[in-house]
Amino acid sequence: MNNRSREWWTGFLFILPATILFIAFVYYPFAQSIYYSFTEWDSIRPAKYIGLDNYAYLLEDSKMLRAGMNTLLVTVFGLAIQNPLSLLLAVLLNRSFRTRAFLRTAFYLPVIVSLVVTSIVWGSILQYDGLLNGLLERIGLADWSRDWLGNSHTVFPTIIAMTQWQGLGYCAVIYLAGLQSIPQELYEAAKIDGANAGRRFMHVTLPLLMPAITIVVFLTIIGGLKLFDIPYVMTGGGPGSSSYTITLAIYNAAFRENTYGYAIAAGIVLMIFIMIVTLIQLRITRRREVEI
Repeated sequence: MNNRSREWWTGFLFILPATILFIAFVYYPFAQSIYYSFTEWDSIRPAKYIGLDNYAYLLEDSKMLRAGMNTLLVTVFGLAIQNPLSLLLAVLLNRSFRTRAFLRTAFYLPVIVSLVVTSIVWGSILQYDGLLNGLLERIGLADWSRDWLGNSHTVFPTIIAMTQWQGLGYCAVIYLAGLQSIPQELYEAAKIDGANAGRRFMHVTLPLLMPAITIVVFLTIIGGLKLFDIPYVMTGGGPGSSSYTITLAIYNAAFRENTYGYAIAAGIVLMIFIMIVTLIQLRITRRREVEI
């Protein structure tokens, strides 16, 4: 055996254990999932092949359709509201002032706290006899009191507001890192050329911030499409299905209704949708990235 063959076999033996584990715990379960998505299976009785019925029922299931609309709504709000606000916050926190370090910590603190803990705390605040309604009564706005999590008209907007609050600091930190990587010489050159603050932001900051924007948009889309913890802890998807999300609907279909085949089919559709959306997003945003 020559040296080249020996090196090849040595490398192969090194990666073999990890490859076996990866096949056993990733590829094989994934292949099984694809098969079970075409079956009626409750994890107890043998799976019964039913073809595309699970996928067809996805288009008829009112709970799943409502969950899909809610999930898209969270994602759109994240892109349209959370992203611009986090960019604005990063620009403000990038300036030099006395309480900058404290404010950076304060805005990032919700990211550190567990989502389960955050959901429990906000759930108690938003109860009908909770802190928020008590505060509204004290300041003379008792008419604004609502059962924020028990009313089908207010429950999901409330959850959306909470998700935006929780993710704001995380996105702002990424933008802040991007802002601090831009050389100050570029701003000085633009200022010498007569560019005002708005033009400097549009023609210097935004183009050089595109890598950070790509990351934030990607994480926002993924976070919105897989939202589970907050509605699960705060409302369980209720009242009715008004605060359902796709991941919560998949969880309930599998572990509460024991329709594992249907849940797997929904999960595969969600995976394909996430792949398509993120590939399109990365293709669009990476085209606009520039190098210093």
